[in-house]
Amino acid sequence: MAESGLVIENLSKRFSQRGETVDVLRSLNLALAPGELVTVIGASGAGKTTLLKAIAGLEKSDAGSITFAGQPLKRGQVSYIFQKPILYPHLTARENILFGTRLRGFTQELDRDLLDYLLDILQLHDLQNRKPAQLSGGQAQRVGIARALIRKAPVVLFDEPLSSVDEELSATIRTEIQQLHTDLGFLGFYITHDQNEALQLGQRVAVLAHGVFEQVGSPAEILQRPASLSVARLTGYPALSEVETKEGTVAVRATALSRGEAENRSDVVLRESRLTLGGLLCAGELAADTFWTARGGVRVRLSAGTVLRWLENPTAEATPAEHYEVGIKAADVHLFTETP
Repeated sequence: MAESGLVIENLSKRFSQRGETVDVLRSLNLALAPGELVTVIGASGAGKTTLLKAIAGLEKSDAGSITFAGQPLKRGQVSYIFQKPILYPHLTARENILFGTRLRGFTQELDRDLLDYLLDILQLHDLQNRKPAQLSGGQAQRVGIARALIRKAPVVLFDEPLSSVDEELSATIRTEIQQLHTDLGFLGFYITHDQNEALQLGQRVAVLAHGVFEQVGSPAEILQRPASLSVARLTGYPALSEVETKEGTVAVRATALSRGEAENRSDVVLRESRLTLGGLLCAGELAADTFWTARGGVRVRLSAGTVLRWLENPTAEATPAEHYEVGIKAADVHLFTETP
């Protein structure tokens, strides 16, 4: 990894809670290339915001280092986009965007072309004279994004900026963020608990759990080869089934996908997006009230009662309430063993 990027090395952070020491971050290591956008996904309490604040210099780490271009990262090199935009109520949207450029220490000349570009991409041209009270939640967050980017900081941190925005608007703003990143080329570090955000925005995705990165890879790698059960759950694998193991042989109760007696227990994750009509793995029927949508997919109810979602548009005609054989390729089934 080039030295000109952001390097997190052996970063650790502990907190004391009720007399006990809790390791929130445990010797984290991650290197980001210049201009790369990395998303970090994790459940609530995984340490995502603590990590972001440590990078921004808002939280002192107990060990480790954070460097940019081979030198300790400075606050002036970082822009921070908060979960909820902190706007000055007496200033207009335009004045809020420009506020950081008028502070002592900002020595660059205002780039008016950049300002016009941000107003255009973030759909703020007609809103720039409004006060925050006159803006919707999504509009206010767009103002916060523009305010962070107008400073031209080389590192931009996103602290779950879309967590309070409805899904339709979130999808629109995600597209805008992608366009901003492509055009401006900043190094982005984006934390979220939403797999849609993580997989759509990240050129790489880092899965944070229990204070460590359980897996770092491209969205395709994370989806196709999850390193652990927690990674699979965080990135959108809702269907889990048990298998039987006897003398090293794994037997899947494939036609039923129901619970059976077993000497050992393991979790199997089925990539539901890869369901196909045909194949002899299991039998089921399409739910009577189902229809295909880009988000919800087609629901298939198996004979044993298990319901799977078929996330891709079927290539063959499929009629609700009709019975079909459903196949799942072996490459799209992931086995995770648990140590007793």
